[in-house]
Amino acid sequence: MKYLGNPQSGSQAGTTASHNRAGQYLRSRRAPVQPVGTGRRAAIRTAFGAAARGYAGLSAADQAAWAAYGGSYPVTDSLGQSITLTGQQAYVSIATQLLNLGQATTALPPASNIVASAGVPTLTFVHAGAVTLTPTGLGLAADWILYAFSAPQSGGVSFCKTFWQAGKAAGNSVAAIVATAAYNAQFGPGAVGQRVFYKVTPVNSYGVTGVPYIGFSTVT
Repeated sequence: MKYLGNPQSGSQAGTTASHNRAGQYLRSRRAPVQPVGTGRRAAIRTAFGAAARGYAGLSAADQAAWAAYGGSYPVTDSLGQSITLTGQQAYVSIATQLLNLGQATTALPPASNIVASAGVPTLTFVHAGAVTLTPTGLGLAADWILYAFSAPQSGGVSFCKTFWQAGKAAGNSVAAIVATAAYNAQFGPGAVGQRVFYKVTPVNSYGVTGVPYIGFSTVT
């Protein structure tokens, strides 16, 4: 049901507070069904678990260094608030991203928190034809971009928050990425007039994640 009052988000007892474009609302709390399977969800959960175990194996000096790093670089949470991470949270965040990229984790905090912009990539989506993403290459060769796609959406949809990570490329890449086979295997070719959203996320060579760019292409 709709709710008028102070902004709220989260769950308490059997009630969940949330919001959408129409305003705030309250609903009955329910447990999401998220089978782990063998795909991206399984890979990320495996990386997350490995990162948590990695922090426990650090020396006291290294853990103190991560605590100092977390305290020096506040992050913005899903509510838009600036929060300070603990050393464990900072390490797990960085290590999980490095593992997601297929890189080795490190006991030391990042030497730099500078992340290049993702720029304005472009996506061309042809029904039963090529799905081509062209990045802008604003990062360094040692940096990364992660690219992800949504399932086909109605042509009237203008917002999407659910993406499937399809792959990665070097941060300085400007070569067109042909993702036709991977996309069609995951979602099918889409229908003419539908929208497919994409998200390109820059990550620096130390595993620090930058601001993603989200856009869409209309299937032709």
